[in-house]
Amino acid sequence: MQFSKDSRKKVLILISEDITNFLEVKNKYEQEIEEGYEFLSLNLEGSHEELGQISNFIQRLNPDLILCIGAVSLSSVAGRIVDKPILFSMVLDYQKFHIQKYNNIAGVSLEIPPEMIFYNFKSIIGDISKVGVISGERYYTKLLQIKQNLQKQDINLVVKKCNTPQNVVRSYESVKDSIQAIWMFPDPEITNEENFLYLAEKTVEDKLSFIVYSENFVKAGGLFSVSPNYSTIGSQLAIMTQQILEDSIQPAQIGVSPIIGTFLTVNKTTLRKLGLNANYGLVDKSFE
Repeated sequence: MQFSKDSRKKVLILISEDITNFLEVKNKYEQEIEEGYEFLSLNLEGSHEELGQISNFIQRLNPDLILCIGAVSLSSVAGRIVDKPILFSMVLDYQKFHIQKYNNIAGVSLEIPPEMIFYNFKSIIGDISKVGVISGERYYTKLLQIKQNLQKQDINLVVKKCNTPQNVVRSYESVKDSIQAIWMFPDPEITNEENFLYLAEKTVEDKLSFIVYSENFVKAGGLFSVSPNYSTIGSQLAIMTQQILEDSIQPAQIGVSPIIGTFLTVNKTTLRKLGLNANYGLVDKSFE
C-alpha cells in the first residue's frame, strides 16, 4: 500500500472496524473532497494487537493528514503520531484520549446535548417532566451536572447510581414509580443486551417512555432516539480537512466540534402500546 507520486493531497483513513455507520462517514467524507485528494484506507478490524506497528507504517506512507474513524483507530495514533494532523470521529468517549494535550488532533464529537434530546422528545411525542437515568460510577458526576442543566427545561432528572450491570433491575424498580421515562445513557459499564431487553419490556409494561441513543435500539423496542447523522459527520470532517490542508489552520485551533446533524427515530409499535401519539412530520425514520 502506497500513495501515488502526483500532487494530490494524501489522506490516510484508519477505520476501527468494518461497520455500516463508519463506512457512511468515510464515503461521505471522500465524496465531499474527492477532487484534489487521494485516499488510502486501512481497516484495523477492531484489534489493538498491532497498534505499535501503525506508527512505522504511517511514517513510511507519509500522508498529509490522518482520519481516524472509531476509538481503536484513534488509540493507534493519539500521542504516537505528533507531526501529522489527525482528525477523528465515531469515538463515544474521546475525552479519555486527552485530546487537549496534542496540538495536532481535532475532530467531531459523538455526544448529543441532552437538552437537544429532550427538546425533540417534547416536540414530537409530548411534554415530560420526570426522567430517570441509571448511571455507573464513571458518569455519575457528569449526569448530576446534566440534571442541573435540564432544570432550565423543567425536567427533573432522577439519577440512580448503579455499580454493576447486575444491579440495573434493582435500580429501575426503585425509580419506576416516580418517573415518566427512562433515559438510556451511553454508559458501557452498565449497558448490555440483557439490560436493554429488560428495560424495553418493562417500560412498556409500566407505561414509561424508553429514550435510547441509537436507531438500532429503537428498532429493537426502544421508543425514541436522537442519534448522529453520520453523513453530516463526514461533511464536517471534509470541511476540517480543507481548513487544515488548504487554509493552513492548525488542528488545535479547530478543536472538537459538536455534531451538526441529528436523526430522529420512533418505534410506532412501542408508541401504540404506551397509548401515545407522535408528530411524524418531525420524525426522520420510524419502525413498526
